[in-house]
This record gives sequence, structure tokens and C-alpha cells, in this order.
Amino acid sequence: MGRIGIDVALPDQRPPSAPEVLCDPGRLLALAQSGLDSESDPAMELVARRVQRWLDVPVALVTLVQPEQQVFPGLVGLPEPWASRRATPLTHSFCQHVVTTAQPLIVENAPEHPLVRDNLAVPDIGVMAYAGMPLTDADGHVLGSLCAIDTHPRAWTPTQIDVLRDLAWGCSVELRLRLARFDAEQERTRRDALESTLRESFEQSQSLLEVSQAFTRTATVADVRDRIVELATGRQAPAYVGISLLQPDGRLRRYDDAGPLSATGRDADGSWSLYPVSAEAPSAAAVHQARMVHHGDRPAFDAEYPAPARQALRDLGLHSVVAAPLVGDDGVLGSLLLGWDEPRSFDPVELLTLSTVAGFAAQALHRAELLQHRIGVAQQMQQAMLAPLPTVAGLLMAARYRPADSREHVGGDWYDAVLPTADPSLVAVSVGDIAGHNLAAAIAMGQVRPMLRQACFDHATAAPSHALAALETAGAGLGVTAMGSAMLAYLRAGAGRTWSVTWTNAGHPPPVVLAPDAPARLLDEHDHLFGVGPLAHLPRRDHDVVLAPGTTLFLYSDGLIESRGDDIDAGIDRLTALLDAHRHLTCQELVDLSIDTLATDSPDDVVALAVRIPAI
Repeated sequence: MGRIGIDVALPDQRPPSAPEVLCDPGRLLALAQSGLDSESDPAMELVARRVQRWLDVPVALVTLVQPEQQVFPGLVGLPEPWASRRATPLTHSFCQHVVTTAQPLIVENAPEHPLVRDNLAVPDIGVMAYAGMPLTDADGHVLGSLCAIDTHPRAWTPTQIDVLRDLAWGCSVELRLRLARFDAEQERTRRDALESTLRESFEQSQSLLEVSQAFTRTATVADVRDRIVELATGRQAPAYVGISLLQPDGRLRRYDDAGPLSATGRDADGSWSLYPVSAEAPSAAAVHQARMVHHGDRPAFDAEYPAPARQALRDLGLHSVVAAPLVGDDGVLGSLLLGWDEPRSFDPVELLTLSTVAGFAAQALHRAELLQHRIGVAQQMQQAMLAPLPTVAGLLMAARYRPADSREHVGGDWYDAVLPTADPSLVAVSVGDIAGHNLAAAIAMGQVRPMLRQACFDHATAAPSHALAALETAGAGLGVTAMGSAMLAYLRAGAGRTWSVTWTNAGHPPPVVLAPDAPARLLDEHDHLFGVGPLAHLPRRDHDVVLAPGTTLFLYSDGLIESRGDDIDAGIDRLTALLDAHRHLTCQELVDLSIDTLATDSPDDVVALAVRIPAI
């Protein structure tokens, strides 16, 4: 129920007479079903005391007006004998005029007021100033008045009138609740309906709880919309869900607005469209008015919007819509639009639920915006750290990185290839894996990878184990606490287009060698992880192998061979068999095939690097 206003009868309508109003059957039925009479009622007494205290008056009454008398289920300050009787005849009633007119009555000086100057309440009770507000039921019947009375003339302030109006609204709500309870007790059908409503309200509250928790995991506008669709999949689910967001240029951008939902609960595509916030459409109205708008059928919609909007509603096959503003910390972000393919009415509980969902969605969208910015920065950082592979005469190379954290698109694995000397016949290649697979691991990788590069430049003439040891020494001195595995190899061009490889392995999965006319084999010699303090004193070994023309060296991280339910050895066997069977593919094709085939459900980051010596 909204705030009580003042209704004005149209000139061509004859207002009902006072007896007609007082004896209206619907009003009398509501009075009887309220269960209130001249007996004191605790809730009504509380309202009367609030009126007396908040308006600073000597007398306050909750009055119900019957055809022959008025009764006071709530009163404070009324003199005797009226206080004991808790009733007066209508000859002593100002409140009857509130009932018969259905309007507030404000009297500042009763002896001078033409409507009440002859009322016996003036001499008998001492009423000099009066302010009364209608008390109504759900059908609009005025049952009585909530009134404040002073025994001296008084100029009522606008604030006092507003306070009394608000208290009358609350008292009317209490009356309606009592009538609803009476109906529930008297009629089984109404009782069942009430129980159903309460059950649905509970289910809605549970759904809201689940959705509020689910919104915490959303990362995109599509995620937010999916959560809203999930909430709305129950009884009378909407046929359409759309989100429009304000853009920096002041226009609205509509997301996933391709038409009614398919059987899967998603639109046919995720197209966007732009339109001004001043557009005559519900979604725009919710934004520029910053309030919920709803239309229960096409005639109601057509009365508010021009022909283009009416046609759009019909093109979508909709009859009723609700548009709720998405309000964030900094104001309105956009609007949520729900549409149904049949006419319907919207009860206050449902509208409150939708408003709450819109509030959750707005907060989630704000977080999504911040996350998208973070993702953009992280992606730029990752690309800067994973530099393009160099072009080296006599070698073919391809690499690919796939993060475990699809929200941030970064992780702690790396691949690299550098020319650490002026001699292009020496190439240092590495793959590594920082413990963890999130933004923190990526930051650590961003420190370790350039440090390893520098170590390769400083120790290019020595074995790769020296570069790896230098990395650990520098990391300990600089406080870089990253720990992980790495494979570092120096490739040197030899005679007859062969290449020799010297490598050291710090706890990393073994590279695969695909030599011509030979089965795939592993370079499985390895030492301990890097960055582990208690193991730092242990020596690292170097190993050598010569790669003939036509040979492919395949390096990777453990995300490629890890699989839920299997051990790493089984994963290595699968990778080796896959590479052996497809050794004819290009380096890039081998890298893509291995990741797309073996890492579909990997819980870790994945790196693959293929280096091939072209056949003669």
C-alpha cells in the first residue's frame, strides 16, 4: 500500500451520502472481520501512544466508526467517562467525517470550523484541534481514523501531518493483516492459498540466498544474466531476460538481447545494441527514472510507449514486462528487463524479489567491470612476459600457453627461447612451472623468467646448470621466494645440420625426442626443484644429446600430462604415443594437438614448446 493521498471526486460523479458510506456492507463486513471493537488491543494501543508521543498531543485515538457509534481499540489521554466506555456516539465524532469523505480532516480551531463547530465533542470532551487520517482495508473501505487531538487551538505543521499519515499507513497495514488472518481461519481455500503464498515466499527467499551466493562467483555480464535466468526458471518463468548497461557516452548497451530464451535458457547469440537513455522503452525508463516500471499486459504497455516500442514488444512475443534499475555504489549502472509471453499481474512480494535480484546483479556487474579491467591488465602483462620466439636459421619453433585460471588468463608456467650471444648458432630454450596457477604465480614467473634469461647471457659459455645455479643465487639474494621446476637447454649448431643439446632439468617432466626412423624417447635425467632452500647446496648435472636433421624436441609443463584419476607416468605415456603417431605434423600443429587433446580438463597451467631441426 502506498502513502495515503487525497482523492477528489469527479464533477459528474455523485459522492455517496454519509449513511451510505457508514452502512456499506463491505465496510461493515471488514469491521466485523477485523476482530476489533471497544476492547483494548495491544497493537492499537501502541499506535496511539506513538501518535501522542511523536505529535506531542494530550489525546490520541485509533477509531473504528460503526453506523451508530465510534469505538477506540487504541486510546491514550481520553477523559472519563469516555476512557472507560472506549466509545462515543456519532454526535461526539469528528472521525465519522474522515470515513464518509475518505480524506484526512485537519482542524486547527474546532469552534470556528464549519464542519465540526456544533459537534458535542467540543463542549463535552474539550476537543479544540484535531488531525485525523483514514484507516483503510485492502478493498479501499475506510474503517476509521487515526487521530491526534489537542484541547487547545493548534496549527498543525506539515511534518506532524506527514508523521500522522505514515503512522496511519502502518496501522492500515495491521488492519489488513488481521483481515487476512480472519479469511485464512474462516475459509479453507483462502488458508491454503495463504500457505502456498508463504511457501513461495520462503522458496523465493531461499532462491535469493542461493543467487546472492552464486553472484559472488560471476565474472562477466553473461555470468550475471545466467544467474538471473537460473533464479527465474520456476513457476511463471520469464520468456526474456535482458541487461542494459550505461556506457561512458551516456548511451545504454543491451547485452544478450537476441530474442526469447531457447530451451537451454540462452539466447541464440550474444549480440549487443546501443540506444539512448532517453529512448521511450521500459529499460531506459527504469534508468532515467531510477525506479522499477512494470506493465501487466499489452494495453497497459501501449498506453505508455510509442509505436516502435509496442512493435518491439510484439516482435519478442511478449505481453508483460518488468524493468528494474541496476543501482550500484555510484548510482544507476543500467537496467534489468524481464518479459513474459502472457499477461500477468505483479504482486508486491514478487516485485520486491525482483528488486532484490536487481540489487545483487548490480553489485555483481560492478565487480565484473573491475575484474575485466584486472583481466586486461593481467593479459597485457602475460603477453609482455611471454615474448615471441626468435627466428633461428636451421631451427623451427612453435609454442603455446594455456592458463588454468580462465578468469584471469595468466599463470605461472613459461616457455622461452633466446640467443644469449652474438653467435646465432647458440640458442637457449626453457620451459618452467612456478608453484601455483593464478595471478600470484604469474607475478613470480615474471621475476624468475627474466632472471633466468640474464643468467643465460652471463653463463652462455658454461653449461646450463651454471645459469640455473646463478638464478637460485640471485633469487635468494633478492628475496625472490619463487619455487618450481624448469628445463633449460642450450642448442648449438653442429656439422651436417645437426644440433647438439646440453640440458639440465630441475624436477621438470622429461622432454620428448622424435628422431627420424626411431621410436619416441624421453630425456628423463633430472635433478631437484629450484628455489627449495634445503636443497640449494646439492649439485646440478648437465646432459648431452645430438639431434639429427628431421628430429623434434618437445618440451612441456606438467599440466599437459596431469589427468584426474591417473598418475603422471600414464600421462607421459599418452603424450609420447600421441606425438609419435603425429610426428609428421608441423611444430605448431603438434603443440595445438597435444594441448587440445590431453589438457581439456587439466587443473593446472599448460605450456608446450616444439623445436625441430628440418630434414635435409
